[in-house]
Amino acid sequence: MRARSPLSRPSWLLRTLRTPRRPQSLTVLGLLAAVAALLLWSSRRMDNYGENLTLNLGTDIVGVVVTVFVIGPLISRAQEGRVREHTRLDYEWFSAQVYGATSNVKVLDTFSSVFGPQFSERLFRGVKAATAHGARVQILLLDPDSLAVILRGRELGERSADIRRDIMRNLQTLDRFAQRLDEDCRHLLEVRLCSTSPGVTLYRWDDRSLVSFLTVGRLSGEGVQLEVAVRSPLGTFVEQRFDELWQQSMPMDRFTHLPVTLVDATDGRRAFSCRFVYADDTLYVAGHDLVSYMARHRLDQLSAHSEALSAPGAHELVVVDDESELHALLIQHFAEKYDASASATVTAFVELRPQALVTE
Repeated sequence: MRARSPLSRPSWLLRTLRTPRRPQSLTVLGLLAAVAALLLWSSRRMDNYGENLTLNLGTDIVGVVVTVFVIGPLISRAQEGRVREHTRLDYEWFSAQVYGATSNVKVLDTFSSVFGPQFSERLFRGVKAATAHGARVQILLLDPDSLAVILRGRELGERSADIRRDIMRNLQTLDRFAQRLDEDCRHLLEVRLCSTSPGVTLYRWDDRSLVSFLTVGRLSGEGVQLEVAVRSPLGTFVEQRFDELWQQSMPMDRFTHLPVTLVDATDGRRAFSCRFVYADDTLYVAGHDLVSYMARHRLDQLSAHSEALSAPGAHELVVVDDESELHALLIQHFAEKYDASASATVTAFVELRPQALVTE
């Protein structure tokens, strides 16, 4: 990481001054200011009052400048290599740090209890405050459909389906988070999914981070957490790992919604954004507007296209029988991926079958 240049110090100072303060700190500051004003007022009758006041203020200002721009940075650099150990990941404490963040918040994990029922509301308040301060919030979790989930399940001695379900719940919570933010703050919250095991976990707020490793037999949050400066050697290493995975990851929207274009051989085309699930490696989409469009057109004249599909080219549209066992299975998968209320509104599933696989 690059050291802070002299030109960047004013902006750093302004950012520091904008950092939210605790009410107790503001009370003490106000009390000290009142005492200073009282002392100055009581000594106004001294001889050469103006000259003495100017001399003392000038000396104090020099001291402040030396402290802020010389002593402060030296102390900060000395503390960057310091590592503080936490016996476990305290999610409430982390949420409190997020509340005061003004530049960056990052989370890297397989899934996290910080998005669970016990801690999610407090974290949301922190995310809302951080984005209001202009902080960028980046959350990177494991792709529920990746092979890395199976490997992590083996490391934990759990079924991969359980790991996948926990990630799904995290994503549902994060989707609700985004819906509750206003438009200005929503674009500062980014959630992405990676298909490669990160090997480490990261919980960052501004220039500090909690770092741990994915261990065998227990969740990362249950192990020792190392609190380090972002610019320390360990902090730099984990940041680089996060950036690598972030570049290779996909947005959460691509996991929850599939862009599909239906092409009518005689009547143009129309684009849709559909929720979708997989069953036995076969893709099924659901959407009232898509089904309604299909009902108004001849199926033998329709084909589906999407750049997000693994198989290129046109796909046949095959409606799933709503009384079949497959339909019941798809409803179950849909409820796990989204939520029970979403699955209750689904009336039909449509298989997107590559035309090369369509047989008479």
